[in-house]
Amino acid sequence: MRLNFVIKLIVLSLLVSGCASGKPKKKSPTQKEAATRQWNAARSNVLLSLAKDQYETGNFDKCRQSVGEAMKLSPESSLARVLSAKLAIEQSQLELADAELKIARQLDPKNAEVDYLDGIVLQRWQKNDQAYDAYAAACDKNPSELAYLMARAEMLVVLDRRAEALTVLQERIVFFEHSAAIREAAAHLLMHASRYAEAADLFRQASILSNDDPRVQQSLAMAFYYNGQYRESADVLIRLVKDESFSERADLLLTLGECQLQLNKPRDARVNFDRAATLMPGSSGAWLGLAKASLATGDNERASMAIKRVVALAPASSEANLLLGYLKLREGSYMSAVTAFQKASLADNKDTVSLCMTGYALEKLGQRDEAMTYYGRALNINPTDELAAKLLAGVELNQ
Repeated sequence: MRLNFVIKLIVLSLLVSGCASGKPKKKSPTQKEAATRQWNAARSNVLLSLAKDQYETGNFDKCRQSVGEAMKLSPESSLARVLSAKLAIEQSQLELADAELKIARQLDPKNAEVDYLDGIVLQRWQKNDQAYDAYAAACDKNPSELAYLMARAEMLVVLDRRAEALTVLQERIVFFEHSAAIREAAAHLLMHASRYAEAADLFRQASILSNDDPRVQQSLAMAFYYNGQYRESADVLIRLVKDESFSERADLLLTLGECQLQLNKPRDARVNFDRAATLMPGSSGAWLGLAKASLATGDNERASMAIKRVVALAPASSEANLLLGYLKLREGSYMSAVTAFQKASLADNKDTVSLCMTGYALEKLGQRDEAMTYYGRALNINPTDELAAKLLAGVELNQ
C-alpha cells in the first residue's frame, strides 16, 4: 500500500509539472538584467535631456541623433517618441511625425501633448475638422495648458466658427489671469464682431500684462477709434508714433489725423496727414485727410493741391468731389461747385449732403426752383434730414 501511494504522488507531480510546462512562467529579470535596464533608462534620460536642449537651440541634426540613441536604449519611452515627432514636424517630415505619435499614444494614452502635436500634423495636411478634434482632446486632457486652448480657438476661426472661438476663450480668461495672449486673441474676435468697447477693455488688460507691448497698443488705439473714443485713441497713437519703429507708419498717422479732426484740432491733424502723404504719396486717404484739415484751417491753397491729388488718384471719389465743391463755394465759383457736388452725388446716390450742397450752390446762383428740387430729393432719401429741411424752409420763407 505504501508503494502504491508513493507511485501515485510521483505520477501526480509529473502531471502538474507537465501542465505547467505547457504554459511557461515568465521569468523574472535577474539582478544583472534589472541593473542593465535601469542603466539604459538612466542613459536614455540623459540623452533625452540633451536632445531637448538641441531641439530648443535649433540643432536638429544632433537632436535626431540623440533622440534616436535614446529610443534604442529605451524603446518604450513615450517622451522620446513625442520629441521625435516634434523634430519631424519642424523638418516637415509629417509621415514620420504621424507614425511616432501613434506609438506615443499607445505608450501613454493620457498624454495631452500627443493630441496637440497630432492636431498640428492634421492642420498641415489641411484636415481641419480632425485637427480641431485633436486640439479639443488636448484641452480636455490638460485644460491648464494655454497653447492647447489657443490652438483650439484658432482652428475654430479657420473653420469659420468665430462665435464659438470667442466663447471658448472667454470661458477661460479668468483662469489665465496673467495671460496677455488670450485677452488679445479674444479682443480681435470682438473687433471682428464690431464689439469695440469690449475689445478695447481686453486690449487694455493685455497691454498692462504685456508691459505696454507696442503691437498691443496699436490694437488698443484702433479699438478706441472704432468705438468713437477719439481722445483715448489719439493719446495712444501719439505715444506710438514717437517710437522709432512706428514713426513712419502712414496708417497710424492717418488714424491719428482723423482723431484730431474729430477733436477739433485741424492744425495737428494737418501735420500728421502731411507726414502720411509724404510717406505714402499714392494714398488717396492721406491726401483726402490733408484736404479736410487744410479746409478747416482756412488754407485754401494747400486744400486745392490736396484735392487735385485725390481726384487724380480716385476720380470717382464722392468725398473728393464734395471737398472740391466746398472749396469752390468758398472761392465764390458757384457753377464749379454745382458741378463738383453733382459728381459727388453720382458717385454716391444715397448721400443727402451732396444733394443739399448742390441745391445750396444753385440757390446762390439764384436758381431757387432747381434748389428746392434737390432739397426735396434729399428728403425723399431721408425724411428726417435736418439740413435738407432747414434749407428747404429757408427758400420757402424767402419766397
